[in-house]
Amino acid sequence: MHLSIGRRRRWAAVATALVATGALLTLPFRAHAAVTGPPPQASSFDHVLYWNSVFLDTIRTLPRPGQDPHAGDPTFLARAGAMLHIAIHDANWPAAPVTYLPKITQQNPSDSIEATMDAAAHRVLEHLYPYIDFDANLTYALGQIPSWVPAAYVQGGRADGEKIGDLMIAARSGDGPAFDTSYTQEVNVPGAWRQTDPDRLPVSPNWWRLKPFAMTSGTQFRPPLPGGFGSYDALVRSPAYAAQVAEVQKYGGGSSTARTADQTQAAHFWANDLPTTYRPVGHLFAITQKISRDQGLRQNETAELFNLVSMALADASIVAWGAKYATPIDLWRPQSAINLADPSVTPGLTPDPNWRPLSADTAGRPFSPPFPAYVSGHATFAGAWAGVMQRWFGHDLTFTAPTDDPYANPRTRTFTGFQQAAEEDAMSRLWLGVHYRWDAEAGLKSGFDLGEFVYVTRRDQ
Repeated sequence: MHLSIGRRRRWAAVATALVATGALLTLPFRAHAAVTGPPPQASSFDHVLYWNSVFLDTIRTLPRPGQDPHAGDPTFLARAGAMLHIAIHDANWPAAPVTYLPKITQQNPSDSIEATMDAAAHRVLEHLYPYIDFDANLTYALGQIPSWVPAAYVQGGRADGEKIGDLMIAARSGDGPAFDTSYTQEVNVPGAWRQTDPDRLPVSPNWWRLKPFAMTSGTQFRPPLPGGFGSYDALVRSPAYAAQVAEVQKYGGGSSTARTADQTQAAHFWANDLPTTYRPVGHLFAITQKISRDQGLRQNETAELFNLVSMALADASIVAWGAKYATPIDLWRPQSAINLADPSVTPGLTPDPNWRPLSADTAGRPFSPPFPAYVSGHATFAGAWAGVMQRWFGHDLTFTAPTDDPYANPRTRTFTGFQQAAEEDAMSRLWLGVHYRWDAEAGLKSGFDLGEFVYVTRRDQ
């Protein structure tokens, strides 16, 4: 089974990017050049990668009992990752001509950039997670600045970083409407999303209202409706829908005999849906971090790369959740489609009330994520990530990626390019039994276009 998305193209000669006007520009492909800017960092310690690791460690503990129950949701994590990494990037402003935040005036031109990054990261994280103490992390990071750097420059950098952190917090202070959890479920409508577990409430139903970080609007890369159908009745009566459901029923069930061993491994490898894992957004950050280390990127470069990746992932959450909740079709999960199939409405489908997906919680109980199927968040995140990464490193970089998922065995997989990894990530959701093929295809396409757009419009040079 291969991803038949019509996007298995080699972008070695050109890449297309959507500009604010909606027109297409043809841009020559090139791997990202080394960043020029201020002198090299004060030590070999990469402050960008350190704070990314702090963020990943934090994700694994979310949500915490008695605290924000949504902190571990993929949407909130994508926004948090962007706020953190954009602030770090903009703190490195001498090497960042393209910034998201207004440039500050340093207390002293010789203020420590590393201290500025550290303080900006600390300020954003303590705002996002006020119930977690990040002071020890700040102390450790500042301690990596060589002792010969004057204390006044370190203190000046800290003050500069706190200003940048506050600017980031202020810039996102209007995001409240996206946090609204109200949702009206369409009752007894075949095809319309409904809870498969009464204890799992719909996640981020108004996330499409979030102000984009790089896109010109929240609908800029929103995909067409599933199969092009504008109503539930037309959708569930179509042969195309029947084929989509039958494929997941065959390959995505917990007891499927059609799914190969490698597809099962891939399904678990990319999942990372459970608490104690770094979730899909953190997974892509972790892979980015490993590749950055393997390729020997300098701190200026990691600051820019994580800035681009984090913007792409945050806006991908808006694209995906807009398709899930802000269109005429809030598509039900395969579990509902198979359990409640009606052959008189959808000829060719056989209902199976006992069918459950391969996807399982930490206790081994099957579950479907509590939000509509179309489009796949994993696929959209993966496409956006790959769109940035292959423009930076090229199309043919071979890399080995890790995973946090407890069901993954082995815990690493090797890929010959970012597009291959993104396509497998997208298709893994079908093999896990929680998405249809068109969820993967449409999410991946929108994600690739978004990643290209972010790279072209937000890169430093």
